[in-house]
Amino acid sequence: MPSAPANSQASTVPLCVDLDGTLIRTDVLWVSMRLLLKRNPFYLFLIGGWFLRGRALMKMKIAERVELNAALLPYHQPFFEYLKSEKSQGRMLVLATAADFRLAKTVADHVGLFDEVVASDGKTNQRGRNKGHTLSAKFGRKNFDYAGNSTVDLPVWEQSRCAIVVNADESLVARARRIAEVSLVFP
Repeated sequence: MPSAPANSQASTVPLCVDLDGTLIRTDVLWVSMRLLLKRNPFYLFLIGGWFLRGRALMKMKIAERVELNAALLPYHQPFFEYLKSEKSQGRMLVLATAADFRLAKTVADHVGLFDEVVASDGKTNQRGRNKGHTLSAKFGRKNFDYAGNSTVDLPVWEQSRCAIVVNADESLVARARRIAEVSLVFP
């Protein structure tokens, strides 16, 4: 259960939702990397080479080679229920993640709540400042709410209208409060 009531104007701005550690309690990069290495451990050498060419490229190359079963991912259930409630009230939901677009789309399609997906594309790693700039360019600075779970999300919260902190410790909640209006906290 969240620790504060939602803002009454919430439905007028998009709610952008991080995937790893927020919507789900794991990281799709690590899940997909394990799937790939389980199939063939020698991919470890290719992964290293891809990483040297950039995180976004590495994520794309891994995503091209695995089939993620989104139904098996561990969803953060109280937060998921909140998202369903927001969607039922007509709010636009955007899955905004550093994961590769292919994997993010698989999750978004499975969940069935998201209107749009913003994700890494093989060139741009949609993490931290990059994600904040992308969302600000798309919706306007301070014209979207953002749900995240880690210090990497601080630059995104800084550009958002309201921060929703999910699955994080009190020190991160305090840091988020110093740079943004924290409207909800999901422990």
